[in-house]
Amino acid sequence: MRVADCYKRSNMLIGAKSRIDGLRLQATDVGWSTGAGPEVSGPLLSLLLAMTGRQAALAELSGDGLSQLAARMDR
Repeated sequence: MRVADCYKRSNMLIGAKSRIDGLRLQATDVGWSTGAGPEVSGPLLSLLLAMTGRQAALAELSGDGLSQLAARMDR
């Protein structure tokens, strides 16, 4: 969870902060969430991979914000 907390604030190299801006990420396997807006939910590892731009993680995620997150993968 510490890595996810670090990445959610970082745009340097990883770009996670701008990728998840305006979205609520909710882990389904541990007690972790961040943000506000349309929700993207799934296992923490999949959320972490998506935050870092790994498109393969999208298959493990769901929610109203998933299409927005997918559209930001090239950032």
